[in-house]
Amino acid sequence: MLKHLKVIIATVLLLVGFSAFSATAEAAKNPISPKQSRVTHTLKDANGVSYKIYFAGVQEKKAIASTDRNDWATANDMYAEEGDLLYTGNYTLYTHNPKTSHIKKSKFYFKDYLLNATRKTVYTVPARYKGQPDMLMVAYAVGDDIEAAHWFYMKNGVLTKVIEGDTLFYTKRPQIVGKNKYLTALDDPEYGEWSFVSLTINPAKATNARDFPEYNNPGAVLRNWKKHWK
Repeated sequence: MLKHLKVIIATVLLLVGFSAFSATAEAAKNPISPKQSRVTHTLKDANGVSYKIYFAGVQEKKAIASTDRNDWATANDMYAEEGDLLYTGNYTLYTHNPKTSHIKKSKFYFKDYLLNATRKTVYTVPARYKGQPDMLMVAYAVGDDIEAAHWFYMKNGVLTKVIEGDTLFYTKRPQIVGKNKYLTALDDPEYGEWSFVSLTINPAKATNARDFPEYNNPGAVLRNWKKHWK
């Protein structure tokens, strides 16, 4: 009986050791570790499956924005206000299905990207409807109070871009107005008025359609704008 017990214990220890070795070996193949990520978000796909998204960089520099500076961290320009926490570097997006230990490197790379951690320029718009994926935005300033952003979501386990940044400028970050429907608003200083863009995302095809609604009372729309990003 004792002999059989020793065999069982030895077998269990061998299996545990093999599992630990396999997990360690798989983790060793990862392009980054989670602690290297400057920004980490959880992103759900249209089926509700959650993924970790890592935004990790190299050649990274850190600074506090100030009007006393004359370099990339100067405050009171289109990028930063006094006291904002800033990073600049070459960043890549990575994805991780928490059910596995493997982190995947995406094809999306951002050279010389200025990350404003205070303003959360890498942000998400979580879904509010069943069958709607969460959106990840990598934003950048294009003028005073005007941003553009690359829009991403998870599709069949792959990070997918659905909107190119320079095709959509906005002052108000997107709010959700229906299933897979978003609304942005731009304060156009050239014309001194607000314009709106309505976007409908097709998650199955990774496409978007746009129209340009006009409101009788745009001020009321702006006053009731919802903060759906985080």
